[in-house]
Amino acid sequence: MAGTGHSFTDIACTDGRLIKLDRYAQVLGVDTRRATVTAQAGITIARLSEELAHHGLAMENIGDVAYQTISGAISTATHGTGERLRNISSQVSAVSLVLADGAVLRCSPTTEADIFNAARVGLGALGVISTVTLLCVPLFNLRSVEEPRRLDDVLESFDQLAAANDHFEFFWFPHTDWVQAITNNRTSEPASPKSRMRSYIDDIVLENHVFGVIQRAGQARNNWIPGLARMTARTMSRIEVVDRSYRVFANERLVRFAEMEYAVPRANLLQAVREVRAMIDRTGLRISFPVEVRTVAADDIPLSPASGRETGYIAVHVYWRAAFESFFREVEAIMNALEGRPHWGKLHFQTAETLRPRYPLWDSFAAVRDRLDPERRFGNAYLDRVLGA
Repeated sequence: MAGTGHSFTDIACTDGRLIKLDRYAQVLGVDTRRATVTAQAGITIARLSEELAHHGLAMENIGDVAYQTISGAISTATHGTGERLRNISSQVSAVSLVLADGAVLRCSPTTEADIFNAARVGLGALGVISTVTLLCVPLFNLRSVEEPRRLDDVLESFDQLAAANDHFEFFWFPHTDWVQAITNNRTSEPASPKSRMRSYIDDIVLENHVFGVIQRAGQARNNWIPGLARMTARTMSRIEVVDRSYRVFANERLVRFAEMEYAVPRANLLQAVREVRAMIDRTGLRISFPVEVRTVAADDIPLSPASGRETGYIAVHVYWRAAFESFFREVEAIMNALEGRPHWGKLHFQTAETLRPRYPLWDSFAAVRDRLDPERRFGNAYLDRVLGA
């Protein structure tokens, strides 16, 4: 199965048949009394959010990429930000699967509960997701504030900032002492979004076109990267808006990159950040993309990286034309020592052998997979590596 191709791994690659559900993307029903929506698997989060807004509803929490399909997002445990909020998969209340034998199975917490638990983060290994039912919340606005701050100050006050805000995250620019800190909080204030011109300048010109030029310059002259990072940090300013939640969460990303993201126990998050910073200084690696840091709540989904524990996420990136392996292996070594679990849609070097001990409910997922697809019709090279053949 393939969604929109946002994943950085080969999770959707095959030497057999590739199924895309781009034209299977309708909202099938909205129950405003129960605050639920049922949609076909190929619908994007952006379109689903717009449809929900017409009914006065919203998804409780989403990530910063909205062009993903809902099925792809839940299959890889895509998440947003907020230490009291769980990932998108936790908002699922029912799933329909087309199984390896062609049967259609609908599961929920009360019907085939073991399959439902596994299918909420299924990596495409259990069957083809046909429809998804999600729990929603009343439509809401967010007051968003982005501002530059000193890294050490943010690390010192991170616990308080994460607790005091509905959503708090930051982007640290390696080779500098600066971060872009972002707080998003629910508000009853009316929407006051950026003007179309300001939005174009901030979101397209500065965050994409100018940033893209800086990335290409750093690729051409690696020794320029620290200076370019300091120049980028100097362009940051305070930005404050109020808008619909799904418009605040989602960002336009035009500069291509490669990404690794790890989930660590919440108590280990700040140590992970400090060790990544020290590693970059120690190795002399030149890193031109920011490092993203955020938190999410624990869940009970077998293969969710946040399963059974309050979680912090740290994501590292490199420009798509740059070599990533040496940097990512250094980061992964840090995360291994801190009980890290990789994001299923981001680059990593783990195998089933190294992953199994990190997931207490691993065997329950494996049992469901053996039951639904014993012949591994939904298998591929990625699943053989991370789940076992």
